[in-house]
Amino acid sequence: MASVGVAVVVPQGVGAYELEYRSPFGPCAMDCAVTGFVGALVKSSMSSIYVTKGLPPTSWRYGDSGIVGGAFSREVVTYGPLWAIETEVGAAKRFGALDEFEAWTALYFRWKSFPWSDVVRTSVAISTGLNWASDVPRYEVQKSPGGQSQLLHYLSPEVTFGSVKHPDVDLVFRFHHRSGGELAVFDNTSGGAQYGTVGLRFRW
Repeated sequence: MASVGVAVVVPQGVGAYELEYRSPFGPCAMDCAVTGFVGALVKSSMSSIYVTKGLPPTSWRYGDSGIVGGAFSREVVTYGPLWAIETEVGAAKRFGALDEFEAWTALYFRWKSFPWSDVVRTSVAISTGLNWASDVPRYEVQKSPGGQSQLLHYLSPEVTFGSVKHPDVDLVFRFHHRSGGELAVFDNTSGGAQYGTVGLRFRW
């Protein structure tokens, strides 16, 4: 199935690009990627890191568990060099104090254009999706005594950096987070396990 392009006019000074829809089943054309990552359990709340306190990684509270995982992703909507929407499926294994398996599927919105991108390729992205764990660990029971669920929301912001000369490789920093959110819509679960991770992404 061929890609479908729809012309979109944007305000003067921004440029005119095509909103392009890409088949998830067609040949890859630098829109497919695999990511491998490792990370450590983070006990600091996501809200304190990103909203209320803006805590840097050096100030996070870490736990005695790690994670190793991988994911396959593909761009399905692009708007020139500015942004893209991606699909992703992934799996991971916790180790240490937590030892469950995880699997997820998600949509990522990625912004790819920054003033310095012609020197260091940079992108930021955020996801919405579903994350399933093979069991509910004691850690999640303690975080959310009102209820627990193996299936939770997957909200995992990330930032990537890469060399302009090597567009097929990126360094990835992802906050791997699963929870029921403030509304606790998953069996009254609010908090879940989360990890600060670093990895490599290879694109083709």
